[in-house]
Amino acid sequence: MPPKAGPAARRGAVTGYMFKLIRESVPASQERLAAHLGIDRATVQSWESGRRPFTSVGFGQAIAVRHKLIQLGADAQLLSMLDEAAEADYLLELIIDADPATLDVDQHPLGWTVLTHSLTEMLAWAVIGQEPARLQGHYRPAHRRGPSPSAPSLESTEARAFFDNLHVIADRTGQRDSTNMLLHRQACFLASLDLTGRTADWLSSTRRSTFPSTFHGWSPMWPDARSIATSLAKHGDPQPLRDFIARAHPDDACELAGLNYSAYWVGDVRHRQHHDTFMPDPALSWRGGRLLRHLVERLDADHPFVDLNIHSLWALLTARQHLAQDEPHLGTELLRRAAEVLDTDMISPQSRRELTSILYGLRMSGVREPGTGR
Repeated sequence: MPPKAGPAARRGAVTGYMFKLIRESVPASQERLAAHLGIDRATVQSWESGRRPFTSVGFGQAIAVRHKLIQLGADAQLLSMLDEAAEADYLLELIIDADPATLDVDQHPLGWTVLTHSLTEMLAWAVIGQEPARLQGHYRPAHRRGPSPSAPSLESTEARAFFDNLHVIADRTGQRDSTNMLLHRQACFLASLDLTGRTADWLSSTRRSTFPSTFHGWSPMWPDARSIATSLAKHGDPQPLRDFIARAHPDDACELAGLNYSAYWVGDVRHRQHHDTFMPDPALSWRGGRLLRHLVERLDADHPFVDLNIHSLWALLTARQHLAQDEPHLGTELLRRAAEVLDTDMISPQSRRELTSILYGLRMSGVREPGTGR
């Protein structure tokens, strides 16, 4: 049975803030929108504040509200983010409000489906105030009278509980033979959003107890080790991630797993996955344009995942050489960024070899830097 969260959802801060942005994109006041929906202003206000979460609204009414917002001209991209906002509120409730020491880990929602980049951004927005990339420059904040929150932020005690509870959940599921490896790795990854320094030591300890010294092929421990290594890189230690790149790709299945997961993470894979076993699946269908764009935009020597981004680019363009030709502006931008990164000393020797290979392949295929003829 799913964990019990009471008769109705108790958290709605992320959904409420998204609803406010959607309303303002119409644009419409709370009074005007309430009139269009046939409800009172206090109801709209309670949805936006999270006091009476929109996630508690009946399914049919929620669909009707969305259709009315579409009719009124609400921003389509903001509307498309409402489902992930609701899922973020659901996860926040189960992570913060449930006792991590006694909950049934077999029924925790973090172990039910594989997180995506866009959903993780929604969680980070609430927990640490980091605005989702899809929102940056996409909307113009409305002028409001008096002080108004600029994000769906948690109270400091709630944010602390979020991280503390994730530590407990991860510690309870960290055994190498655990059947809850997905829950463990996602708890570790979300815990890495805490940049206070306290989580870095805990992640290092977790890595020592769960990270195999070598991989002979893909297993459920492979994505677990990858998540912990990327989390440590986020906290300023790139070596575990470099070790993972060098030692955890002994065969084509592991290379494919990295590409499939990255494609899923950025939204190139259409459907949500319920378990990490999709990663080495050669039949998984995706094109790669969105993944190429994501990696090119993050090809920066200062990015904590720069070595992983380079390896992923190398593997992607090795497997799908046509992508740079299909997206010529991305190929040109990749050339420019690759040359800049190669001028630094902030990447590993393996990354330097792979990035040099990418550069050579692009030039051989006819991609040129603008204005240089090279």
